[in-house]
Amino acid sequence: MRALLAEDAVAYITNAEGGVDKVEGRDAYLARVEAMDLPSARFSVKLTQPPVSVDPERVLVMVEVHAHRGGRSLDNFATHLLRITDGRITDWRMVDAKPSESDEFWS
Repeated sequence: MRALLAEDAVAYITNAEGGVDKVEGRDAYLARVEAMDLPSARFSVKLTQPPVSVDPERVLVMVEVHAHRGGRSLDNFATHLLRITDGRITDWRMVDAKPSESDEFWS
């Protein structure tokens, strides 16, 4: 994942209240992913449809997320709008269908 993100990438991630957290920089984004402790969960992400090219730099990706850990489970959907420049993601906008459930599961 590190190789796919620009060093100065900016991500906008749905928070528990349904708002948006702005995360600046590749390392800050990867720290958020690491905090989710994906290895401890049976975690999968599946495309719900083929990615859609919005324009020459942006692609829209819709996914279904499943995760199970410690007797808890998460079944969710998310949409990701990615801006790709020179082969790296520079802007990542994520909308989570069930933000409070995601927050509860990953915390």
